[in-house]
Amino acid sequence: MKFWNKTLRSMDEYIPGEQPSNIDEYIKLNTNENPFPPSEKVLKAITEHVNANLRRYPDSKAKNVRNIFAEQNNLSPDNVFVGNGSDEIFTLIFRGLIEKEGVAAFPYPSYSLYDTLAQGNGIKYEKIDLADDLQIDMDKFLVKKYDMVIISNPNNPTGTYVGPGRVKEFLKVYKGLLIMDEAYIDFYGGSAIDLVNEFDNLIVTRSFSKSYSLAGLRVGLAIANPGIIEGLVKIKDSYNIDTLALAGAEAALLDTRSFEYNLGMLRNNKEYLEERLTDMNFQLIPSKANFIFTKHPDIDSRELYEKLKEEKILIRHFRGPVQSDYVRISIGSMMEIKKLCSAIAGILESAK
Repeated sequence: MKFWNKTLRSMDEYIPGEQPSNIDEYIKLNTNENPFPPSEKVLKAITEHVNANLRRYPDSKAKNVRNIFAEQNNLSPDNVFVGNGSDEIFTLIFRGLIEKEGVAAFPYPSYSLYDTLAQGNGIKYEKIDLADDLQIDMDKFLVKKYDMVIISNPNNPTGTYVGPGRVKEFLKVYKGLLIMDEAYIDFYGGSAIDLVNEFDNLIVTRSFSKSYSLAGLRVGLAIANPGIIEGLVKIKDSYNIDTLALAGAEAALLDTRSFEYNLGMLRNNKEYLEERLTDMNFQLIPSKANFIFTKHPDIDSRELYEKLKEEKILIRHFRGPVQSDYVRISIGSMMEIKKLCSAIAGILESAK
C-alpha cells in the first residue's frame, strides 16, 4: 500500500474474533467476553461522569485506580501502571523494554497479538511449542538466551496454567524480562503478582475486559517494580485512559461483592458445559480460564465451527498447527450454554 513502510508491509495482522454487525442475533461465545453485564455500581459511576467535565483532560496518572488496586493487593501505587487495555501495555513493552537487537519468545499456540506487536516494533521472536499435553514447559525458555519471555497465564487459547511457585523457580534462573499475562487469572486465582517486589525482571499484566465485564472500556494494568513502571509512564501517550474508563475501573475494583458473585456464576456455568461436552465424548484440555479448548473425534473442528455459525452460534476456530484441531468456546450464560449443547448434539447426530 502507498506510504506503508517496510515493517508495516511485512507484519502479520492480528485477526480478532468475529463481531457481526447484527450481533444481537447470535449467541456469541468466541471472544471470551463475560456473559454478565457490569454491575449497577459500575454503570452508575460511568453515567455520573457523563457531564460538562468531559471537556477536561482525564487524570494522566490514573491515581485512583492505582491507589485502589495497590491497597487491595498489598502493593505501592508505584508498582502499578494503568493502560488502555493490556494490549497498549504490550505495545509499550515492545517499544521501550527490549532492544532492537533483542530476541523475544512466546509459547505456541498462544495469544497471536504478541507476534503482531513484535513484528510491528521490529523485534525478533521465537515461538516455543507447548508440551504434548498443551501445558507450558517453562524449561524450554531457558534452552536459549531470550531477552524477553511472554507467558499468557492461563494460556489463551488452551486455558493451561503455570503456578506462582514454578514462576518463582524460573525467575531464579532467568535474567531477561518475564511478562506474565494474567488476563484470565481472576477466574481461578493463583497470580504471580506477589513476586514483583522480589524480582525486578517480572511484569504481571491484568485486564478489566474479562472478569470485570468491561471489554468495551479498554482498561488494563501492569504490575512491576517502580523502575519499570516509571519507564511505561514515560513512553505512554499523555492521556491514555479516558475519564469514563477511569470511573468504571475504579467502581469495578471497589464493587468486590458483584465481582465475586459473577465469578462464581461463571465457574458454575463452565462446570456444567464441561460435563455436557464430556458426556458427548469431547476431549477437553484442563482450563483455568473462562473458556474451554476442545475437540471431538468424530467431527472436524472447522466443520463444527461452521455448522454452529450457520445456527448463529459463534465459537472460535484458529488456523495453524495444533490449534486448528480444536475449537475454543467462551463460557456464556446458562441459557446460551444449553442452546449450544443442544445444537452440538444435533450436529453430532447428523454426522453419524
